[in-house]
Amino acid sequence: MIELRLLGTKCNIGCQYCYQNPLRDSGNGNSTYDLEKVFRMLDDTGEPFILWGGEPLLLNIIDLEKVLSFGFERFGENNLLTNGILITEKHFDLFKKYNVNIGLSIDGPDELNDVRWAGTVERTREYTRIANENLVKLLQSDIATGLNFQITKCNSSPERISRMFDWLSSLDQLGLTTARIHVLEVDYSEKLKNHAFSTEENIVAFRQYKHFEKQLNNVRFDLFDNMRSQLLALEQPEDCVWSACDSYTTEAVSGIDGQGRKNNCGNTDKEGINFQKPRKQGYERYLALYHVPDKYGGCQNCRFFLQCKGQCPGTAKDGDWRNKSENCALFKVLFEEIEQEIVSEGITPISLHPNRKFWEKKLLDQWANGKNPPLYSLINN
Repeated sequence: MIELRLLGTKCNIGCQYCYQNPLRDSGNGNSTYDLEKVFRMLDDTGEPFILWGGEPLLLNIIDLEKVLSFGFERFGENNLLTNGILITEKHFDLFKKYNVNIGLSIDGPDELNDVRWAGTVERTREYTRIANENLVKLLQSDIATGLNFQITKCNSSPERISRMFDWLSSLDQLGLTTARIHVLEVDYSEKLKNHAFSTEENIVAFRQYKHFEKQLNNVRFDLFDNMRSQLLALEQPEDCVWSACDSYTTEAVSGIDGQGRKNNCGNTDKEGINFQKPRKQGYERYLALYHVPDKYGGCQNCRFFLQCKGQCPGTAKDGDWRNKSENCALFKVLFEEIEQEIVSEGITPISLHPNRKFWEKKLLDQWANGKNPPLYSLINN
């Protein structure tokens, strides 16, 4: 899916952990837009798009309707990611009229959302209240809505996590079905280290979320579902972090800016440069990770390599895309636990299958030839 960034990284708040901050700090984050150029590029790609930011609802309501009308005519639906603060009744009308699927990013109620900073404590709390009210309205309006949130000390510390679970339970009762949870990234701010868990603390917190999910009627945390799908070699999950993405072409994610230019996933723009998208992908990172020992930042002999592939280059150790993810230890524990659940069901996961080494070699050969087949295709063909 295309990330349509008409306003670049322009936003109405200043989340301390936002991966787009290097672009903002370098002055490369904002853009003007020309809808005719954008629509021509979208027609050329022929792919559905998601309105992205920054905050896409900073777009004026007239041009927003033009974009949503375009998407509805071609694809029968639209997708939009927002922090939920700027939604008005006019937006609700457009969401219904043009079949908009909403992803709302918020880390919890009240002070649990304070890392999504808006300049002052008072303004941050007020914006949090508005976003939560709009989230409830979206669910009550039967507008397809998913939730995105970060795991932080602010919302998942031992003294606060039960309140987070109460909040999620209330959303579950309103019909929320999908929630995407993220590990907090601390690349850009020393302040964030006060909000980020250690690896050991993250393991505890994510295990709690995994256990808590079983108490919910509707909500699924797609991280755990995606990891299970990978261990069973089912169809490629929507979460792109398991897809062996080249950090210089980011084939898993294409962006289109306000001038109709293609660019890469912002999560790899660590230098604050919005690189234009090359035509040819390379898989050197993954060929190298397979052979490099763990102590040097690689994945050698890891039985979860087919599933994980070193995870997203945007989360690589030391900000160096050649390394595996800085969250390797967390994901390995989660993979191990899900692996054992699958074994207890009488099924052999790919990680324990006798053909694993054969499949690994098959995938390496594909990468060496510039191809990147999804895991289910590699296993089943």
